[in-house]
Amino acid sequence: MKEKKVNSYKRGLKIIAVAAAIGGVAGGISGGLYEATKASGIGIDMAGITALIQSVMTPLLGIIFAASVILGETSYRRLKATCEKQQTAEDEECDRLEYEEEKEGAFGMNISVVSQVLSILVLTFGYSMKYITSDGHAFRFLAACIVFIACFIYEYFWQIRYVKLLQKTHPEKKGEPSSLKFQEQWLESCDEAEKEIIYRSAYKAYMTVNRTVPVLLVGTMVANLYFDTGMFAVVVVSVIWLLMQFTYSHYCVKLRKTRALVR
Repeated sequence: MKEKKVNSYKRGLKIIAVAAAIGGVAGGISGGLYEATKASGIGIDMAGITALIQSVMTPLLGIIFAASVILGETSYRRLKATCEKQQTAEDEECDRLEYEEEKEGAFGMNISVVSQVLSILVLTFGYSMKYITSDGHAFRFLAACIVFIACFIYEYFWQIRYVKLLQKTHPEKKGEPSSLKFQEQWLESCDEAEKEIIYRSAYKAYMTVNRTVPVLLVGTMVANLYFDTGMFAVVVVSVIWLLMQFTYSHYCVKLRKTRALVR
């Protein structure tokens, strides 16, 4: 059966037309809602939200820190128990335990990153000279910074403990977790099957970010339009998009050149 040839240009024009129509409708609706809420006084009070978070910044960071420690230590204990079982497990059981190890490790790393991101977001609400230098907020902000730093120190050492535990369970795994070249050292010590998992996961991550960044860019533009959030957020997302694309293209060309020279 002959495959039907698709006219990419016509399909592309249709996609652009549909996207433009959706954008127009969404823009009209959001504009109408903005004007309606503005007229009724129900609109989002960013200044009020900022003031509220600033007033509870230190205890909020403390809650994030405490939650990350509880979840992190619980995850580490489960991971350690799984690793210990692998020492005496049979082949089939060992495969299942390696899956459990991967899943538990991913959970712990996700908790670590979420904790760091939330801490940064909360601290950012008070990260302003206008706030710090007014009404004696300096000591309040200093206390928040101490909790913030403690949280990051804990997460940093949790990740080192995680790597050391994996290296104890799998002695063939190399790399100094405090080194800037740790990722390269770890990758070199992986076998081909593990490298394939890493490469495929990295490509999936790249594709996810590649689809998400344009949406975030539009979101920051709309936020600046309605809430006057400033251009810096738009610039940062744009730089991330450019950096991601240029890095991907650079290494594609570099690896292709290396392959050509080998041949």
